[in-house]
Amino acid sequence: MKPLSHALSRNRNNFDLVRLLAAVAVVYGHSYILQWPDGSTDWVQGALGFDGFGAFGVYAFFLLSGMLVTASFDRQRSAPRFVALRIARIWPAVAGGSLVTVFIIGPLFTTLPLREYFASGVTWANLDNFSTIVLKQGWVVPGVFEHNRFIYDVCAPLWTLPLEVRCYLIVLVTGMLGLLSNRWGVLLAAALGLAAFALRLHVPHLGVSWRDFAEKPGGYSFWPEPFFLLGMLIYGWREEIEIHGLAAIGLMMVFLVFRDTAGAQPLFYIAFVYGVLWVGTTPLLHRFVPRNDYSYGIYLYGFMMQQCVASIAPHLSHQVSVLVAAPFILLCAALSCRFVERPVLMWCRRRLARAPRPLAVATMAAD
Repeated sequence: MKPLSHALSRNRNNFDLVRLLAAVAVVYGHSYILQWPDGSTDWVQGALGFDGFGAFGVYAFFLLSGMLVTASFDRQRSAPRFVALRIARIWPAVAGGSLVTVFIIGPLFTTLPLREYFASGVTWANLDNFSTIVLKQGWVVPGVFEHNRFIYDVCAPLWTLPLEVRCYLIVLVTGMLGLLSNRWGVLLAAALGLAAFALRLHVPHLGVSWRDFAEKPGGYSFWPEPFFLLGMLIYGWREEIEIHGLAAIGLMMVFLVFRDTAGAQPLFYIAFVYGVLWVGTTPLLHRFVPRNDYSYGIYLYGFMMQQCVASIAPHLSHQVSVLVAAPFILLCAALSCRFVERPVLMWCRRRLARAPRPLAVATMAAD
């Protein structure tokens, strides 16, 4: 067996496949809250009793993000470069999605006259991407989806973006403190991140209080942020972690043995995390890794297209509604990747590319 560090090279892992599966899981999970009930339920949540497809998709995203974003800072060793790349990764797709919301989805589905729709300040507020990404302000346009089961909200998954940004800040601050260059430093960084997660700062009075751990995201039995922090730890200890298929099966068997006990949920999460790492590193699945990473676009546009389907045909079965929405979701994700996300990232990387040092140039010439 090889350590996890061996798989962190892009051509040796299946992380794009994991992200794709996570995005599809989120879309499938959302079908149960967008279509009117038809007697079927999320079978994963029914079997486990605590979380379903959507939650596990989000957890997988945060786990991989914690590992790969920490790796990114460790490679860059530059706060400005790190910030620029994070902005280039998150903001362009959100900006594109807000334009689609205001100029395509809104006019097509609003119950208001177009003059009144475009005269409303609520319409144009959706172009404030800072509030969307940082302040947890979703896309709500007047007269749109007002009769849907999930009323008004154009893209509910946006609620995770501010959480992701806060996790990026933890990486940025602890990286600037020099904690991400060794495993013990990463352990301290994750501990500081856990403290930031557990405490709440109240402004403008600057009061500090403990987080209300009884409050969890709607439909979730846990929180995404601890998975990000765990991803940080996994990166820090990557040389000591080995992933094997038999170990993944063994952890799942342990969960099944104790599934009716009080420890069932943490045991499942352990098996889940290890299983995600196995899927992301096993050579057996490398042939299925997509050539293009559409996961972010699927995550953003999935809910939007599902809301459109629910507005037109609210009583479709969950499975049929997903099949109807799927081509439109894939089209939007492909366009976002091809014309928005990838060009901005490539431009940003070119701009940030470091010029070779004279000594390095001389060495290459000598070789």
